[in-house]
Amino acid sequence: MTRLILLFALTLPLTLQAQDFTAPLQRVPIGPGGTLPPDTMILSKKAAEAFGKKDWATARAAYKEMLTLDPENALAWANLGAVEQQSKHVKEAIECFEKSVLYHPSLVQSWNALGLLHSAKGDTYLAMSMFTRAIHEDPLDAHAHNYLAITSRNLGWNATAEFELERAIELNPKYGIAHFNLALLYVDQKPPSIALAKLHYQKALALGVEKDEIVERRLKE
Repeated sequence: MTRLILLFALTLPLTLQAQDFTAPLQRVPIGPGGTLPPDTMILSKKAAEAFGKKDWATARAAYKEMLTLDPENALAWANLGAVEQQSKHVKEAIECFEKSVLYHPSLVQSWNALGLLHSAKGDTYLAMSMFTRAIHEDPLDAHAHNYLAITSRNLGWNATAEFELERAIELNPKYGIAHFNLALLYVDQKPPSIALAKLHYQKALALGVEKDEIVERRLKE
């Protein structure tokens, strides 16, 4: 069976596809902990430059230093979590993102990150609860709807997966991965919805998603 695509890049604002963290977060709009610790401009710049160079040791040290100044800063915890994830330190990454949402429950990126990490571990129900919480905090977050669709599909909840993917595309019509995932869902239906699958697959390709040999073959059957 063809699988729905789930990208696990958690590098830290939102990009077109399924990445939640591509540069360190600097600010979120509401609540305490909505900015990095005060008087850490130099540290923040150092961390951002290290992030860009994938120098995780330097970035980690900078965020840990920020947290000595403000131990309850949600953004610093989120950014440190992203560093740990990139370093493949899953346990540490989860702990950091959990701290992030503890101090700033509205930080959707951290809920999504937790969902992705738990999903990668095979904890599908726990991942689903993380994505559901992300949608609760921001119903307009297309990434969370895409992620929830994937976990729903893994549980065999195809109707829910279809609904969530359609919602993700409604929120962001240029979300290529969501179009691709919806095409995969239609291809795997019994009987397959080839016309709808082709429509969303072509949209995905137009939005920069790479061709998939298996999908191309299935669409020609």
